[in-house]
Amino acid sequence: MGQFAFGELELSILKAVRELGRATVHEVLKKLASKRSYTTIMTVMSRLAEKGELAREKQGKQYVYWITPHKERASKGLLKRIQDRLFGGKGAAMVSYLIEVSEEMSDQELCEIESMIQQKRQQSKKNG
Repeated sequence: MGQFAFGELELSILKAVRELGRATVHEVLKKLASKRSYTTIMTVMSRLAEKGELAREKQGKQYVYWITPHKERASKGLLKRIQDRLFGGKGAAMVSYLIEVSEEMSDQELCEIESMIQQKRQQSKKNG
């Protein structure tokens, strides 16, 4: 399979499943409050499972889906693909974009970002 571009519906489904934890197609459809049909949501979720973004197991007559843990994914993660595709693989460019497009970023959020940067630096020093 070649490049996989995430569409708006796919991103909405991934977000809904992440928020729900484990979910059926019906639960995702309800969470999205969308005018999409059950079969459309089911098809997209099935494709996301085939591509390794969602895991699933059959329970009765339906599947229950959840976000595939990163370590179990055969393919790159969603954010890594976005970083590679839109920002030429540059993490700093992606972070800069996210900070710039944020309408309002609180002092607390900025402090959390600074803390994450410090933690990453410390990890890099230990591993370097």
